[in-house]
Amino acid sequence: EFDWMITYGARVAAALAALAVLASPAAGSSATIRVNSVGFVPGAPKLATLAISSCGGNWSVVDLKTGDKALEGATLPTRSIDRSTLCLADFSALEKPGKYKLVVSGVGHSPPLLVGVSALNKPFKMAMAGFYMARCGQATPALPDSEDLVTTSSNGRPFEHEMCHAEDGLVDLKHTHESHEHRIEATGGWHDAGDYGKYTVNTAFTLGMLMYGWEHFQGRVEPAQLGIPAGLSPKLPDYLDEVRWGMAWVLKMQRPDGHAYHKLTPTHFEGFGALPHEDKGERYLSPWGTAATGDLAATGAQCYRTFLKYDTRFAEKCLEAAKRAYVALKAHPEPEIADLSGFGTGTYNSIDPHWDLGVRIWAATELYESTHNVSYLQDAEGLMRTLTAPIETCGAVGQPGSKGACKVADQLDWDDQRNLGVIRYLTSSSGKERDPALVAELRAQLQVVTEMYVRTSRTDPYSDPLGGYTKWGINGERARQALTLYAGELILGANKTLEQTGQNTLAMLFGRNPWGRSFVSQLGDWPAAHPHHRPSMVYAEAWPGLLVGGPNGGPTAWSDGWLAFRSNEIAINWNAGLAYALARYYNPPGKPDSDTGKPESESKPPRGSHGKDAKPEGGPLPDDPLPDEAMVWMGDPVKIHDALSRRERAALALETLTDLISPEGIATPEELAEQARDASEAAAEERPPHPHHRIPDVQAAPVVSHVDLPLVELAAAAAGVRRKRREPVPFPPQAVRTLPTPTPAPADNGRQRHHGRQLDSKV
Repeated sequence: EFDWMITYGARVAAALAALAVLASPAAGSSATIRVNSVGFVPGAPKLATLAISSCGGNWSVVDLKTGDKALEGATLPTRSIDRSTLCLADFSALEKPGKYKLVVSGVGHSPPLLVGVSALNKPFKMAMAGFYMARCGQATPALPDSEDLVTTSSNGRPFEHEMCHAEDGLVDLKHTHESHEHRIEATGGWHDAGDYGKYTVNTAFTLGMLMYGWEHFQGRVEPAQLGIPAGLSPKLPDYLDEVRWGMAWVLKMQRPDGHAYHKLTPTHFEGFGALPHEDKGERYLSPWGTAATGDLAATGAQCYRTFLKYDTRFAEKCLEAAKRAYVALKAHPEPEIADLSGFGTGTYNSIDPHWDLGVRIWAATELYESTHNVSYLQDAEGLMRTLTAPIETCGAVGQPGSKGACKVADQLDWDDQRNLGVIRYLTSSSGKERDPALVAELRAQLQVVTEMYVRTSRTDPYSDPLGGYTKWGINGERARQALTLYAGELILGANKTLEQTGQNTLAMLFGRNPWGRSFVSQLGDWPAAHPHHRPSMVYAEAWPGLLVGGPNGGPTAWSDGWLAFRSNEIAINWNAGLAYALARYYNPPGKPDSDTGKPESESKPPRGSHGKDAKPEGGPLPDDPLPDEAMVWMGDPVKIHDALSRRERAALALETLTDLISPEGIATPEELAEQARDASEAAAEERPPHPHHRIPDVQAAPVVSHVDLPLVELAAAAAGVRRKRREPVPFPPQAVRTLPTPTPAPADNGRQRHHGRQLDSKV
């Protein structure tokens, strides 16, 4: 009875109208003004991209406190050749701390804009709190109330979970390929992404970014106070407390022979209706691999230097584990890819040989820095010399030469970690033992790559250093560019242009993008509201401080849907890039505040004193998840349909319909009301709806299959969106009859990557 189709007509038109209401900025502001709505520090470039057809009109910046004009000017045409209908408003001269709005003549005004030295404190704290809320193997009571943190949902429910996954994990024949079944103590770590699995490669890569953040900006982040309950070492700064939590788990993944287990997950992805402590399925360790082993060696050596001052015993444990891992790694000079045939969860495996090579470079350079043993230096230099691409081929985003045989890559991700090692090598404290010729070549390649970021950013209407290039987790990639850009400043010399390129990238993540929306949940005027993240689905509201993946498959291929895993999932390595980029601008307590000029409070909330020991109120989605063996998410569409709850089916249908709306396809409330009325009349009269401005053309629109939404009710629910607090509209009680037929994303050698996890391309 479910095998039927409806053409693009009255139902889809009404759904588009409803979705356009959902996808609207705060009351009074204009969606055509695309600007960072989170905050600017003095000296940062301040630009807005305007979706208007002609440039030259006037704009002004108005002080929200006094009503006075602080700055004014004229809109300028974008410098992009292929997006000439966009304009720019450049108000970079605005330096005085305060709150403002940008008013564009004939267009409208922006959401409030914050300028000040502490303007990025809140996003930094929220990004770090995202790790705390992702902790596995312990209860995570809600953090203390704070102006810089979102600790409860819109209905007052604390963002927290109880003790979870206390039995991690099991070694057996099917999953680990070890005949003697036994359990090892591998609790701890972070839930990796939208699921509750734990992956050694991605956790180690995340730790590398966070420890670089500590190394580069310790003076700023050491005083940062999150109110994290007392953990493994109560004397640690909150930032290092979080790093230690992740590192302690990575050490548990080491086998007695020095190798590292690749991951710890259930057989299949968990259902969507449970918080972490309600997930009771068995979880297994996978076989080891050289990437996980090398990553343990790298982070273990980095951990030694990071914690030596604070926790000598833990630091020495890290270094000892790093040395054992490196011995095991060198015993296997060729990549050993972990056999994950017993699992249906993510892989974090790659057939690209540069993945394994990059891990080895990073491991050798970190061990050399921690031990000054020249054998590690010789290994690192030998590995880097195998990358022989000419320098002139290393400055184009996504080109085979740049990501392949260049010594400095144009991207930095879990599957290409070479830049972590290159930066360590070029900033080594034992520089006299390095090969001068290799140092010069690496410096030259680093300059080519960073200048490419600057050049691309300057010609893009949203100042995107990647020029609209997309992949899985592109927002994490953008955030992590801050490390490469800052390394350019450290190694090549102070350069304000490199810093401003990174600041423009943050602005893009915070709202200056084709949607005019913040990509960080619960942050900014119009943030991503439906991340592919199980706790958020249970709450029917986004957990805060999570950077979503971003467009994947084209510059505008982003959908803010619960099940839009290709573009709207979250992941710890993406948040790590965000935390690193923001750490540079955290204004420690005692320094002047952005708005008042008075020092921030130096009082620290008592660790663990907030008394959040009660169980969370409310409950999960009403549909119980299927047993582990029956959950085949990302597999057969029929089984997917059977596994989804009614709310999840509705979310997927909404995502499908959302994909039909372009970023410019936002109608006014009046237009939406007219379109909804026309759609209702068209359905009654059995005719197509009249075409409307900013709604896709009826004749050109694609066929939508397997969708049966009560669209009038949906439109009514959408019209009730509570704009002032940006609270999400609850799903209507009616359900989608069946799933739309999934459309494959572009294949990658017959497989797709689920932010580092290979997926069958048939889905």
